[in-house]
Amino acid sequence: MKKNKYLIIVIIVSIILTLGLSYAFRITLKEYRNDNFRVQYDSTWKLDNDVNELKLIHKKTKSVLRIQSKELDTEYMDVSLKDIIIDIVDSIEKQNVDYKLINRKSNLNNDYESFSYLYENGMMQVLVNIYKNNNKLVIAYYEANSEYYDIVLDSVETLLNTLEIYTGTKVN
Repeated sequence: MKKNKYLIIVIIVSIILTLGLSYAFRITLKEYRNDNFRVQYDSTWKLDNDVNELKLIHKKTKSVLRIQSKELDTEYMDVSLKDIIIDIVDSIEKQNVDYKLINRKSNLNNDYESFSYLYENGMMQVLVNIYKNNNKLVIAYYEANSEYYDIVLDSVETLLNTLEIYTGTKVN
C-alpha cells in the first residue's frame, strides 16, 4: 500500500515537471532593432509596431510597453540627464494631467544614466523609464491595469535590462 502511494506521488510530480518544462521551452526570445536602440523580448509579448516607436502588447494581460527614442540637440550631448530631467518630466506630466506620481528612482540601469517614475490613474499604473546615452534619449512607457502591473513588471524589467542605445558613434 505504501509503495502504491509513493508511486502515485512520483508519477504526479513527474507529470507536473514535464508540463512545466514544456511550457518554459515554449517561450522564445525575439529581438527588436532600429537605428536608435535594440531590445530583446520574449514570446509573451506581441509586436504592434509603429514607425516612430516600439509597441509591445502583453498577450494575456493586454498591458502595453512603448519605447521611443529622441535625438537631443548637440548642446545636450555632454549634459547630465539629472540636469534636464525636470523639463522632460514636466512635459510628460502636462500631457497626462490625470496621473498622480507615486514613486521615483534614479540610476536604475548600470549602463546608462536613467530615471524611473511610477504614476497611477484609477485602475491604471504607468511606469516611465528615461535613459540617456550621449545624444540619445530613450523613454519606455509600461502601462497596465493595477491588477496585472506587478505580475508583468518582472518581464518588463528583464526586457529593459537588454536595452542597448546606439549613439551613432562606434568605438572599436
